[in-house]
Amino acid sequence: MRAAWGLVAASRPRRIAELRELDEQARRPLALSTRVGFVGTSGGVGCSVAAGLAAGVLARRRSGRVLAVNASGAERSLLWHAGLLSDAASTMEQDARRASAGRADEALDGLAVAPSGLRGLDLTRQTQTDDTRWWESVAPSSRFFDFVVTDWGVRDVASLGHVVAASSVLAVVMTPDRVALQHAVELAAAAYAVHVPAVGVLVPARGRVPVGVGEAIRAFPIPVVRIPRDRAHAAARPVPSTRLRDATNLAAIRLSAALVSAAAARRAEPATRRRRSEEKATP
Repeated sequence: MRAAWGLVAASRPRRIAELRELDEQARRPLALSTRVGFVGTSGGVGCSVAAGLAAGVLARRRSGRVLAVNASGAERSLLWHAGLLSDAASTMEQDARRASAGRADEALDGLAVAPSGLRGLDLTRQTQTDDTRWWESVAPSSRFFDFVVTDWGVRDVASLGHVVAASSVLAVVMTPDRVALQHAVELAAAAYAVHVPAVGVLVPARGRVPVGVGEAIRAFPIPVVRIPRDRAHAAARPVPSTRLRDATNLAAIRLSAALVSAAAARRAEPATRRRRSEEKATP
């Protein structure tokens, strides 16, 4: 957040108010652990970048522990983009200890730590994995984390089952073209069918959104956050938030706030449905 607040001195009052509001939203307390699943509509759309940015902001701004999990097999995973250069692989023995964890220190066994305090786990470093390893290595100890952010890579509706089952919120990363937008709508609809809210993440392919796409985004059935292309993400080593573009840092905060808001709304839905049912039953 320090990088974002560095914008304040040169910002107009409206931007200052937005930053304060976004910060409050990103830090909003949630009663239960929240699991965010990031999926991409195709390879190279920026799924790992978006997931890494969100995980980093959540780790810096929230008081609870945040875990980032790479289940995508991307060469530069969300862990890399979040600044985790150390080996985040986990042994079977460490997986087993976390699976039976009764205390926080046991749940942290074998996890790498970034400068931001973000914990990291790479499920693909030693061996390629299928979705079931997430349930063995992450799910049993996820209750010890405020947020678990997982990069699942490219998905279609047919391969979304484990992802939505493992997620409180789904983040769909897409480029601004007709095929990707339609794919994103289908993924969001599949998540909604099992009561998992979705947030769209738009990453322009060449820095610009084509004419006509803006209207389609405004009509999108889910909230959409735009993440700009940043040359810093192509550097040889991960770049700290202080060296990212101002627009990138602002977008990361907007995305994090949108994820927290979606999680909070999901928690409130059962109570809302129950209240409405009771109101209808009252003569």
